[in-house]
Amino acid sequence: MKERLFFIVLYFFYWVSLFVFQKPLFLLFQISQSSKESIGDLLKIIPQGLCMDISTSGYLTALPLLLTMTSCFTPSSSWLNKTTKYITYLFVVITSIIFTTDLFLYQNWGFRIDSSVIFYLQTPKDAMASVTWLQVALAVLTISVIILLSIKWYKILLGEDKKYAAKKIPNGCDFLSVLPLLLLAGLIFVGIRGGIGVSTMNTGRGYFSQSTFVNHATVNPIWNFIYSCTHTTKFEEKYRFMENSVACKLTAELNLTSSTDSTSQILHNQRPNVFLLIMEGIGSNVIETLGGEKGVTPNLSRYTKEGLLFSNFFASAVRTDRGLTAILSSYPAQPTNSIMKYANKTQNIPIITQKFKEAGYETAFYYGGDDNFTNLHSYLITAGYQTIINDKNFPREELKTKWGAYDHVLLQKVKNDLQSKMKSTGLKADSSHPKPLFYTILTLNSHEPFDVPTKKLEDPYLNSVFYADSCIGDFVEDIRRSELWDNSLIVILPDHAFRYPRSLSNVEPYRYRIPLIWLGGVLKKQPATIEKTCGQIDLTATLLNQLNMDYSDFIFSHDILAKSHPEYAFFSYPDGFGLIHKSDTALFDCAGDKTIRTTNEKTTDMGKAYLQKLYDDLSKR
Repeated sequence: MKERLFFIVLYFFYWVSLFVFQKPLFLLFQISQSSKESIGDLLKIIPQGLCMDISTSGYLTALPLLLTMTSCFTPSSSWLNKTTKYITYLFVVITSIIFTTDLFLYQNWGFRIDSSVIFYLQTPKDAMASVTWLQVALAVLTISVIILLSIKWYKILLGEDKKYAAKKIPNGCDFLSVLPLLLLAGLIFVGIRGGIGVSTMNTGRGYFSQSTFVNHATVNPIWNFIYSCTHTTKFEEKYRFMENSVACKLTAELNLTSSTDSTSQILHNQRPNVFLLIMEGIGSNVIETLGGEKGVTPNLSRYTKEGLLFSNFFASAVRTDRGLTAILSSYPAQPTNSIMKYANKTQNIPIITQKFKEAGYETAFYYGGDDNFTNLHSYLITAGYQTIINDKNFPREELKTKWGAYDHVLLQKVKNDLQSKMKSTGLKADSSHPKPLFYTILTLNSHEPFDVPTKKLEDPYLNSVFYADSCIGDFVEDIRRSELWDNSLIVILPDHAFRYPRSLSNVEPYRYRIPLIWLGGVLKKQPATIEKTCGQIDLTATLLNQLNMDYSDFIFSHDILAKSHPEYAFFSYPDGFGLIHKSDTALFDCAGDKTIRTTNEKTTDMGKAYLQKLYDDLSKR
């Protein structure tokens, strides 16, 4: 029996040792960030993360432990080593793929791998469009090396020449002989659970540093991935910070507006053509007039001075699926899931397109890629877009990028369709035509791998933004020269900002600051700047109120142009949130259950209450 006991102990140690080795490898792979951290914090990563490594190792040891216990009652135990070996090799392949995927994704995402990757892999073609073939080759090579080294280590530690599994215990089924293994199973269960206390293992168990990156480095990616896959749908149980009455009181205070509120009417008429131009991943950090990089976005920089600029405008999250639902449905992004993933939920939330259809608008959505990605097509159908343009509407020779058509090709199609419509329906500058237009356009080339047809700047991301800016400029100027301009409103904003520079953390508020620009001849007064703190979810109320349309269904949205706008922006990142409220910013790590930044703890409490009420609403949709 002691051979079997020793076998399981060594097997458990095998997995722990692999996960311990992964941590310095992760730090080496993310050297641009790890090199900025203190030596003291880096040295604590392995011991602080050991609890999660032990928990993960316990899960992987459970099946071999059961087989080992079974072998005590079989005529021969010769099958045990071989069976365990093949099971282990399978586990090695799976864990190596998860770990390596996490290595590469973290550079762009800034958080450890979670269930989001499954959501994106539902459309493999589009998921692969974010990476280059070189990155794929490097990933495959890395996976192969890790698998080979892991198998080699297994053979050294637990090879078939190590006769740890003894023959059958004499005298038949002697349950007392199995008792040591049962006791060991109990210890492993405690390790899986994270101890014997009330609190069980969670993502934040190993968090100890003020640095988010260091805390992320303690996380076991295999545990985090499996946990996020199995704990994302019980919305009513997530983020319970306080009594409901307290949460209601705090959110009411946060959203306080005047009962006699009024708004500034800034449009010449209330039925203009509306072009909602959503840019892929272009934040304030690349717009010179908003304090960003010089010379990257000359057109957008010029438009911030020519139109109506909302200068303290923030994205709701860092992914397109979350940004689109924030823009079109005024639904705040959630830290650990995307409502777009759940078609049964999105059919129960309001979408701005529906309001335009009710008002007699002709609606269309233009995108140069595959709109099945992240369940977008289902959402657009629910939204009621009468026309949906995607990669299938372009000739094959125009789909020259992994994502689909170039932005200039996409925008040229929009312009061609507009010209055809003007000829066939007599679409004019005034509001006399029967159906004004509500067009939503989503660009895509400023997304990894930043594949664009021109090269003006050395940095791939900045070069893709420069290209996207030129396409946007051409589109706006063509509308300006057309008969549509005088009765058109062009609303320009991103789906989210990009992580530039790469050292920019997901918990840095600047990461979420994006431009919102209104242009067009229908504006009464331009240029002008609105300096109120606001976010993507406020666009719907602001726009619909200008058009004298009801926006009461959009319960999270506030009219930015109203005198008593509450002036706050809420954003989320994996297992955390930020609340920018007037003069204070609160950043909270839900996994670690700690405040990262604030000058007033009440701001943090308001953010907690907001998130709690968001999930209350989500559970009922």
